[in-house]
Amino acid sequence: MDVDDLVYAARVADLEFLDEVIEKLPSYLGKADENGNTALHMACANGHTEVVQKLLPHLKPDEINSKNSSGNTPLHWAAMNGHVDACKLLLDNGGDPHVKNNYDKTCLYEADIRNKQKVMELFLDYEIAKAEADTENGANDVDMAS
Repeated sequence: MDVDDLVYAARVADLEFLDEVIEKLPSYLGKADENGNTALHMACANGHTEVVQKLLPHLKPDEINSKNSSGNTPLHWAAMNGHVDACKLLLDNGGDPHVKNNYDKTCLYEADIRNKQKVMELFLDYEIAKAEADTENGANDVDMAS
């Protein structure tokens, strides 16, 4: 099997092929093509939440936040294309919204310039919830600044 086959299967949501890879070669799921895109990048770019759900349990944190040749993570791709559900799945499973691509842009910035309002709202809600959780756990502004 070629990594391009895996990336293509995620792009077109070929669930049968992906199930076979998960069963036989789960360690292969984080492999990237020549452009640095993984199956997760393509599933997120195309809003295939069922594929994202299948992949996430088999990926390491660094694979969830892997960058392609443009420095975009799967979360960048989901945000740029307005795929709120894919963004939420990534955020709930270790996707880092603060990662910057090769152009020094975060996912929120990429969503903003493309007017992906619902994605921007999701990111802002995520940041508010995270700040509230940090405060409840004893962190304060001084702790967070240091």
